[in-house]
Parts: sequence; C-alpha cells; structure tokens
Amino acid sequence: MADISGVKITDLTACGASDDGEHIWITHRLGDGTEYPLIYPFEAIGYLITVLADAARSAQRRRVARNPREREEGADTEVIPVQAARVGTSADNSAALLHLTTADQVPIAVELKPELLRELIEQLQRAAETLRPRDAGRFLH
Repeated sequence: MADISGVKITDLTACGASDDGEHIWITHRLGDGTEYPLIYPFEAIGYLITVLADAARSAQRRRVARNPREREEGADTEVIPVQAARVGTSADNSAALLHLTTADQVPIAVELKPELLRELIEQLQRAAETLRPRDAGRFLH
C-alpha cells in the first residue's frame, strides 16, 4: 500500500439497512482496532458496487501479474456459503443463468455465455471427481 494514503480498514464487521430502507450502513474495523460505521444513501449503493467491482477487477489483474497461479487456482477471497442453486436460461436463450441463494438468504444471479458454461461444467466435473467417494457414481452427466 506504499502509493495509497488514507485510513486502513482491516475488516468489515457488520452491515444493515435503516428501518425506512433509505440508508445502508457498513461497519468497518480500522487499523487501530476501533470500529466505525459508514452510512450510505440507498441511491448510492449501485454506484458503490460498480466502483468496488471496477477496483476489484484492477486489483485482480495486478495480483495475477504478480502470481500467475492465482488465475488457475482462484483469488484468495472470502467464501460465501450457498444454501441453494438453480440454473435457468436467459429469455433469448443466449446464456445460462445461475441463481444462487447464500446461507444468509441473499439472492445472486450470474449470466454464463455458452463457452464459459462449458468450461464451468468441466471444472465442476473435476471438482466433483475430487470430492466424491471412490465407490459413488458421477455427480454431473
């Protein structure tokens, strides 16, 4: 972090919404151990997500440049437990839609173009082979 100045955040410890739904708050743990809530107007959340995603993509490119194995092995990020998953197709049948519901009931949907879907199926099959007991059948067909 040599070229960045500011307040170091070491963790996000809580989040929520105001009773009227007009604000979102996120509590940050600072480098000195104190916790501090930041309150965002609901209208700003879409922009916040967009700029964080853009910064994350940039950071990921830099991380992969330093450690190319991260591209194949995945980023060192927090794992979000998923309670439910289902697959559908887009209205125009141009992509698969993967609908996930996290353990804390947050719905997430991602669009997978056919070429990415085929690659994901292959990776899931390899993971399933690694996870299954030796005498069990195939997970994916």
